[in-house]
Amino acid sequence: MTERVDDRWFGDWIGYSAAATLASVLLILANPITGYPRTIASAALVLALFPVYWYLARPSRAGVRGNSWQAWTYVGISTAVYFVAYGLNNWANIALFILSPQFFLVLSAVSAAVAIVVINIGGVLIRWLIGALAPGDVAGTVGLTILVIAVSIYFSNRITAVTKESRERGLLIRRLREQQREIAELSEQQGAAAERERIAREMHDTLAQGFTSIVTLGHAVQGELDSDPATARRHVELMTETAQENLQESRRIIAALTPGRLAESTLEQALGRVAGRFEEETGVPVAFHVTGDARPAPAAIEVVALRVFQEALANVRKHAEARRVEATLAYEPGTVAVTVRDDGHGFDAAAPRAGFGLDGMRARVREVGGDFELATAPGEGTRLSVRLPAEPVAPSAAPPAASTPEPYRTEEAP
Repeated sequence: MTERVDDRWFGDWIGYSAAATLASVLLILANPITGYPRTIASAALVLALFPVYWYLARPSRAGVRGNSWQAWTYVGISTAVYFVAYGLNNWANIALFILSPQFFLVLSAVSAAVAIVVINIGGVLIRWLIGALAPGDVAGTVGLTILVIAVSIYFSNRITAVTKESRERGLLIRRLREQQREIAELSEQQGAAAERERIAREMHDTLAQGFTSIVTLGHAVQGELDSDPATARRHVELMTETAQENLQESRRIIAALTPGRLAESTLEQALGRVAGRFEEETGVPVAFHVTGDARPAPAAIEVVALRVFQEALANVRKHAEARRVEATLAYEPGTVAVTVRDDGHGFDAAAPRAGFGLDGMRARVREVGGDFELATAPGEGTRLSVRLPAEPVAPSAAPPAASTPEPYRTEEAP
């Protein structure tokens, strides 16, 4: 099985090989113990190994290292050249500092260790065959050769281990970067989906309700134009006001700002105006109560309270056929509660529903950590209650109640 060597480490060793080759050539030439012709030839052979290494073993040519044909070709050529150079001048054994690391870079660990043993023992045999090894030097030479083999294998193996660790770290870093890109893409998709859901809820809770009011008033106006022109004109005015509010809300949704009613007044004033508008448009009386000490709540909580209240009244308009509605805004320690009760015909809460209203309200309440409760049954009316976490915040300046454009009734709870 072949192994890929980290190209950065392999490239660094090309520089080491060039420096080590130059040093080896200079040391050989500085010790012409076998005469200048043989010494020069030995140095030239060692020098010639570098271009062979560059051609066969560098990353851009060898590609996959670890017992590849390029690797074995280089090992075979370099071993043969070393034997000849060593036979010409025994100072050529300094080239082992070049070849040992190279063998571990281009071969697998076991193959490289075998190649190092062969090249070291082969060098001793070459010296013995040419008669350059005296009988008294055999023991010392063999011992030194074994030491060189052990040191070469140990340090070369450590080099390989570091290279392998570097490669594995590089692979891990690449995988982490890929995972980070995937996470970023998923986060972006999730954020886009959440934003689409938010806009859908905002449109359902504001624009859709406004358009429903306009349609309802339009049908009423058609029957009132001849019989009751004054009421028809009032309903046309309400249609115009509702359309203007829808336009403002659409702009605020796009800008992701606070709902218009809350930007202009306190929460109880905003809910009171919604209740008053509902009563005026439908003719169904709404008894709106405020209990507890009124206080500013976090903006996100007030938005949820307003949207739930709007959607609850919209459901009463569309489905309940109620004769009376009771609504309560309760300021409790640490919470704000909104309750809407009607005496309509109710429904089966467990039955499948096609609308988005109840699910959207429940999702809004859960997103801010609140509790959503629905009690209803066919023929028994409906009671919807939400309790939202609302720690007090610093009060902000709000327009006085007298400046609100529409009157509304606020009754103290008995």
